[in-house]
Amino acid sequence: MNMIEALDEAAEITLEDKASVEAAAQSYNRLSDSQKSLIGKEQKDKLEAALNALAAASAAGTSTGSGSTVDTSEISDNNSLAPLNLPAPLHTSFISSSAAQQNNPHMQLRTIDDKPALRSDQAGLIRTLASNKNSEIVVDGVTLNNSTEAGNATEIGFATPFSAISKLFSGGSSEVDISAQTGQEPGSVFSPVKTSIDDRVAANYNRLKTALEKLDQANIELEKATGAGLTETELAAKQKAVTEAEEEKNKIQAAYDRDVAARKYLEANMIAAFEEPAYFKKDKNGLVFDKQFDGVYIIQFIDGTRITLHDPAAAGWTYQTFAHYIDPKNGITHGYQSIGDETAVSAMPTSGTATYTGITTAYLVEKDKADRQLTADVKAVADFAKKGLRFETSNAQFHTLNNGVRESEAASGYNMKGSASWSANSNSFTGKVATADNQMTGQLLGKFYGAQAAEIGGTYGLQNADNSKQLIGGYGAKRP
Repeated sequence: MNMIEALDEAAEITLEDKASVEAAAQSYNRLSDSQKSLIGKEQKDKLEAALNALAAASAAGTSTGSGSTVDTSEISDNNSLAPLNLPAPLHTSFISSSAAQQNNPHMQLRTIDDKPALRSDQAGLIRTLASNKNSEIVVDGVTLNNSTEAGNATEIGFATPFSAISKLFSGGSSEVDISAQTGQEPGSVFSPVKTSIDDRVAANYNRLKTALEKLDQANIELEKATGAGLTETELAAKQKAVTEAEEEKNKIQAAYDRDVAARKYLEANMIAAFEEPAYFKKDKNGLVFDKQFDGVYIIQFIDGTRITLHDPAAAGWTYQTFAHYIDPKNGITHGYQSIGDETAVSAMPTSGTATYTGITTAYLVEKDKADRQLTADVKAVADFAKKGLRFETSNAQFHTLNNGVRESEAASGYNMKGSASWSANSNSFTGKVATADNQMTGQLLGKFYGAQAAEIGGTYGLQNADNSKQLIGGYGAKRP
């Protein structure tokens, strides 16, 4: 009790208090249950607060990652790398990497043994992100995929038999002309989603139309032949032609109906997904929160899995972005993954410093409460000689939707500070991070992307002392 009383208040705890805080905790843990019952609640709360504050101070000041320990408390951008001055990406741009997805930083919030668990040691959901050039969808000024004469355009494509994709932002969503799927005039029927089976549906509609014409013609021939004095063999041949035409029509009809039903299911689930993200929707005055957050690509799979990719062009990123996903069949409540064109290890700077600025989105998950969407601004300072990085967020905000209208509120307690480090033969960094109120601590993961370490991206997962609350998110940032 005396050791706890002698501790500073949580707001004053620093790394210099490490020995006294840990000694008090160790002494308390050695007590029997009956002895612990003699310690008052106020003192227990003070000890817990001191431990949380120490964890936060450790996260902000020292990082152990990739086999090395780095003191990041003195890191500053005092030897800046030469500015890259990259042009702002077009609003139609998307990263084109297809080789650096699987091993990028990711974090999952799963249910394990009926309890929530943050895991970064499982395979990320996105294994590849294929790009096919020169495919264009433009409706109402929204471009999902761009087309260029130079042949350097990109299209997002997923290798799955049943999936749908749409680009969504504060002004609406992409639209796809699906008139060919029902034989309508071009430009008369639109859908907010493009699916992996659209071409097949349209092709089967044309095949079905041809099969119906063939069946009608076979019936006409049979009707003409009846009573025309043909032999039984000749009549049987006419009847067989009708039967075969009808069987072919039924076969194509079944395939067409199956795909149309699957498409309607995907579209309905996608439209429902449109109502989930709140942070880029307009408020009561018709204003967006921050244009850096204004855009996502949503990919809906027929098994319920859903990926929400942050639009890199909205954030001004050239080489990377991050994705949120859910995977119900594998018990993943929330997952975040960083994707992009990673900096080659051999091209990593070995000296100099840089400041990266960007954004993050996250979910706060609390027991018996609805999940809450969180956004914040990101700042990270890297020292390439020390191989260490300071990480912090500011302007944390919660966002909810009220009848489709965004409502935002400050959440300063969920601003974060952390640090990370990397080894000489790596382009990935690992470390610790804590919330400003010292109530949540956890793991910070990241990677350098692009030429000359132009950008960073990563994930994080934090929890409170009794694991009744978790914070999981992804982030991206770039240097000048």
